Amino acid sequence: MATFHYRAVDASGRITSGRMPAINASELEGRLRSAGLEMLRAAPARSFGFGAGGVPRKELLSFAMHMEQTLRAGLLITDALSDQVESVQHKRFHGVLTVVLQAVRDGSGFSDAMAAFPEVFDQTLVALVRSGESSGRLPDAFERIAASLKWQDELASQMKKLAMYPAFTVMVLIGVTAFVLLFLVPQLSGFIKEMSGGDLPVQTRVMLAASEFLTAHWGKLLLVPPALAFLVWVVLFLGGERLRLRIDRWKMRIPLVGPIIEKIVLARFTSLFGMLYEAGLPILQAVAIGRDAAGNRHVARALEQARQQVEQGKGIGDAFSDTGLFPNLLLRMIRIGESTGEIDKGLKNVSYFYNREINETIEKVEAMVEPALTLVLGLILGTLMMSVLGPIYDLLAKIKF
Repeated sequence: MATFHYRAVDASGRITSGRMPAINASELEGRLRSAGLEMLRAAPARSFGFGAGGVPRKELLSFAMHMEQTLRAGLLITDALSDQVESVQHKRFHGVLTVVLQAVRDGSGFSDAMAAFPEVFDQTLVALVRSGESSGRLPDAFERIAASLKWQDELASQMKKLAMYPAFTVMVLIGVTAFVLLFLVPQLSGFIKEMSGGDLPVQTRVMLAASEFLTAHWGKLLLVPPALAFLVWVVLFLGGERLRLRIDRWKMRIPLVGPIIEKIVLARFTSLFGMLYEAGLPILQAVAIGRDAAGNRHVARALEQARQQVEQGKGIGDAFSDTGLFPNLLLRMIRIGESTGEIDKGLKNVSYFYNREINETIEKVEAMVEPALTLVLGLILGTLMMSVLGPIYDLLAKIKF
């Protein structure tokens, strides 16, 4: 999909120009003609008109639910898309759906038109729609898509909730520490040094040195976070795929958080794999799509190894077992499903189990992290305040009234 600069003339002879996304120049000419314009010239723009990213998940969820309900009610695809184009508020998504609608009206397949926007409609969504088109069960395909998007949205909400309290605590700690060292300590340092005669506790001397350093170099320290971010980007760029693979493997071994990440990755794969298999996609294609959607290179490499072994004729359960990565529950369910011909049901059970474990683990981590961070915050703030006020209290205690 590309964006074109065009010049066109209307029926009155007035020349107009603009930018419009289209699959190709012929499709652009058809769109302009349907709008009452005759194309004079068109050239691909250097940047994509809808932006570099996709659209929010809630927009895709609304789209899937709308298409499922309207198609199940008996509307044609073009009518359902037309209603969605009129109701969607997101500008980028509105432009995408407008192009998809015109492409379908011009004779393109629905899934083919969607596949032209990979940054909006991922290959899982396109594969499900294509399967629904071929089987004549497009409403069921959008029902599966909506269920998957709802699960992803709920999972993202849980992860945000898990990260919100630590992030807030860290921000409060940084703000209070900066206030104490930049404003409070400089005003009291002279008084503390003069009245104590230089005999200060170790923690107070450390804090005074930190305050002087921060006061003198706070402008330079503001450059540290972007410099670190740039350094990380350079390391990742130079390290290439091997370094990213190691990082993804390391993520799954982080205490407390690692098990959650592992369960999320496996739940995402089992959910998508089962959904694609149920929709009628070949096993190799379903595994390939689940591999790309896993979100972890370490797991994706293991899935690719399993896919290659299945392609060579090995059983699915044995191929997954040979990777040495997947837990016994997943392997057992795959083998049972393989023997009964109901792999999708086995994977649904695994996905349900992992979803329940994710929820329980997140609740446990939240219960542990919140009091721990509160305790750490109190200890650090208490140490800062006692470093400042301790010498003052000692001086007041020595004064005889």
